[in-house]
Amino acid sequence: MTKYVLLILTVLCVFTGCTRDDICAEGTATTPMLIITFKDSANPADAKEVPNLTVKTSGLNGVAILSRTTTDSIAIPLNTNLDMASFIFKKDDGGSTPNDAMVAFTYQREDLYVNRACGFKTIFTNLTTQEEDPNTGNWIASIETLNPTVANETSAHLTIFH
Repeated sequence: MTKYVLLILTVLCVFTGCTRDDICAEGTATTPMLIITFKDSANPADAKEVPNLTVKTSGLNGVAILSRTTTDSIAIPLNTNLDMASFIFKKDDGGSTPNDAMVAFTYQREDLYVNRACGFKTIFTNLTTQEEDPNTGNWIASIETLNPTVANETSAHLTIFH
């Protein structure tokens, strides 16, 4: 009988030891990604897919964020440790006419406390873009900043015309 009482007490202690704050709920807001839409430079109101788009971080050990996807919008993460991030956008990757464009993003970071389980999230303000070597014949015609604050993922922050 004492074994059962001891077992019940142990189970009770385990279940009462965890609080709701120990688990980060699925719907809790976390660090948002940068939302980019692609539009036709000849007709700016129309969305235009980028064929076989690959997006990689710049640098010697570039990490692929997106690989050979045909899409008219993407979400990419910004660097939460630095006030800048650079990416290589490759159109028609693996095709007959691949074309690279490097885009640098600069911003200011603000860390906000969410709760004990989730920790902090970062929002990005004063977002600016700069296309590296814009006169080299790459596929990007222009970039428009729609929202310079990346605080959520509900709408696009940038539009790239091509």
